[in-house]
Amino acid sequence: MVREDYLKWVNDQTVIFVYLDLTNIFHWQNTLRWKFRIEDMIEQLFTFPNIKEIKVYYGKNERDLKNSEAFHNRIKKTGAILRTKSMKFIPKTIQEGMFFQRKTLILFDGGVKDKIRELINELQKSGITIEEPKCNFDVEMTMDMLDDVEKMTAVLLFSGDSDMCAPLERLKVKEKRIGVVGVRGKVAGELHQIKDKYIDFGKFYTGKREYIKSENPAFGGTA
Repeated sequence: MVREDYLKWVNDQTVIFVYLDLTNIFHWQNTLRWKFRIEDMIEQLFTFPNIKEIKVYYGKNERDLKNSEAFHNRIKKTGAILRTKSMKFIPKTIQEGMFFQRKTLILFDGGVKDKIRELINELQKSGITIEEPKCNFDVEMTMDMLDDVEKMTAVLLFSGDSDMCAPLERLKVKEKRIGVVGVRGKVAGELHQIKDKYIDFGKFYTGKREYIKSENPAFGGTA
């Protein structure tokens, strides 16, 4: 069940445009410990008559084009507008920071640190290539918001990225209402400062949930 204050805020707006940074949203699943269905999310949003347009931003994987295009078609069938471009794959240097944060490394004694360095050296010698997919839509989302500013009275942003603060500030000057949807620990402080309403995605989404199995007993697994 959706919280009443969330429903009231959405229903009180005259014309809402929604912007979904899908890569950012997918990262929320690790915090929620369940997966959502994009179709269910968009269908729920379109049940609000004042939500007039939904734009979804997600990259195209040229290395797996068949599955990538199939996923894009699922999005398009919902009635949402898809913005896409090709993903880039950035080579990553294998080093300690890939596995441990600095504040964690300083807790280890010299022997443990030596073992970690040995492991890093062996991985570097192995010739393994690690690549990180990148497809940032900050510019596209910003341009769309500014283009849409006269068509809406409120924006509902599904993202926790602090880079979206600048376009939201422009919308605020135009007296647009700002709703930010996110999950605990995944929304930048700058967005909290500028928003009129924060909506916890886990307490808003009503669609199908696929719970992520864990071996950690604290999360329902078995020791």
